[in-house]
Amino acid sequence: MKLKFDILNRMRLLFPGKKKKRQPEHKRMHTDNRDVSQREADVKRTPLVADLEENLQRIASICGNSYDLNIMRFLAGPHEVNAALVFLDGMVNKDAINNLMRIVKIDTFKTGIKGVHKEELYQTLQKRLLTDENREAENMEDLYEGVSLGEAALLIDGTARAILYESKGWKSRALTEPESESIIRGPREGFTENIRDNTSLIRRRIRSPNLWMESMRVGSLTKTEVVVAYIKGLAGEEILGELRSRLERIDIDGVLESGVIEEFIDDAPYSLFPMIFRTERPDRVAANLLEGRVAVFTNGTPFVLVLPADFFMFLQAPDDYNEVWPIGSFIRFLRIISYIISIFLPGIYVSVLNFHPELLPTSLLLTIQQTREGVPFPVVAEIILMEAAFEILREAGIRLPRVIGPAISIVGALILGEAAIRAGIVSPGVVIIVAFTAIASFSTPTFSQAIAARILRFGVIFLGALIGLLGIQFAFLVLIIHLVSLRSFGYPFMAPLGPLIWRDLKDALFRSFWWKQVYRPTLLGFREPKRQPAGQGPHTPAEKKQSMQNRGKGK
Repeated sequence: MKLKFDILNRMRLLFPGKKKKRQPEHKRMHTDNRDVSQREADVKRTPLVADLEENLQRIASICGNSYDLNIMRFLAGPHEVNAALVFLDGMVNKDAINNLMRIVKIDTFKTGIKGVHKEELYQTLQKRLLTDENREAENMEDLYEGVSLGEAALLIDGTARAILYESKGWKSRALTEPESESIIRGPREGFTENIRDNTSLIRRRIRSPNLWMESMRVGSLTKTEVVVAYIKGLAGEEILGELRSRLERIDIDGVLESGVIEEFIDDAPYSLFPMIFRTERPDRVAANLLEGRVAVFTNGTPFVLVLPADFFMFLQAPDDYNEVWPIGSFIRFLRIISYIISIFLPGIYVSVLNFHPELLPTSLLLTIQQTREGVPFPVVAEIILMEAAFEILREAGIRLPRVIGPAISIVGALILGEAAIRAGIVSPGVVIIVAFTAIASFSTPTFSQAIAARILRFGVIFLGALIGLLGIQFAFLVLIIHLVSLRSFGYPFMAPLGPLIWRDLKDALFRSFWWKQVYRPTLLGFREPKRQPAGQGPHTPAEKKQSMQNRGKGK
């Protein structure tokens, strides 16, 4: 067998056959079996030529038999020069296409061109069409990038360039209230999947020329538009420089959601706590920009990333600021206490019953022990079993249709708890503790922060079952040390508690009056610390009288 192959190889060397003529790149792209990376490289190397038919063949070979690719051929100008319009159906506005055709086919007859040169026709159209919105393309990569964004490519025979005409017109979701961040008082607008609509919502709220927005493309195949928004002169240049370098280092084939960007630029990818804040509310993004933070918009998703972030951002809600000071401060403090309860309460219950029953009143201890008679499992097994059941029900309620999802989760929890008690699998005390813990976790307004507490809860339970309250204290200290060590683009995650900044505590555990928030956060707004004049609070009748007298005296 080996001798047979040697003879065949020698015959090929002695009698080489006629070499096949190599096909052009654009003709092989439609028929060969090359990988996508090779095809992308060929697209970048393929320029536009002066022959219209050659350009259209290259476009057809690159895009294949795509049903939504429209190529309209027509005659333009007084000398009926061959021209074509290339666009994707469903991505353009039909009225814009009709307007472009009117300009090319009718208005060009009035240009007064007397020569027959095709280049003169293109120059005339160039003067009429090239504005701030329209641009030119000189190769296939730029041409298809514009077409994929909803632009129409105008090609004229005899010209190795194309005009990309602004004609975006795809359908987008209307502005509605974000379901994941519902509020009682405040704006009802939320971000959509259209990045242009999202940036315009911020422009409406911050009408300053210092609101800068930088755009870039991320993803070799999706070419997703990413916009970095910040207030020039307020956001730190070190944060902006670090963010730009991290975004430029991203080399991936596709970005379909802002979560992909978040993982690439995260400071602590192995931590359960999120280092970047995400929201669907324009008012929250605008408020954070006014503090000196930076927002990252991603096309195709309503979630906007805000950085740098701190721990207390994830426990705040717009209602804290939209309500008066006593109400806003009370609900914020209640939310923080509920978050701590959602982490430690089941573990404390297990540790007290197993190791420290003397901490409970005798009557309460006897009642708990009486309800546990006949239960075959230890307390830790009861807690783990019920916690796992509640987590499964919560996840099922989220994935089910919205009409029946909440009902299934609530009814399922009630039925499951009652059935477990009647069957003697768990005690009523465990059901009460797990239910109260679940209710406390619902008060956390941010899902990423709430899921971190739900995961940490299981670790605290195991430590409480092993060494009692000493394990709870150990878990608390490790958690605090971990939180203090975290950084979000160099910004301390536990600020203003770690490091302790007294002036910034006015907007941490509690919220002070609006007229007392004279300064921006120290570590964020250091470039422009003062945000409003002091002394704008309500005056007493005596102060008002004195103020009127001063005005009368011209002071």
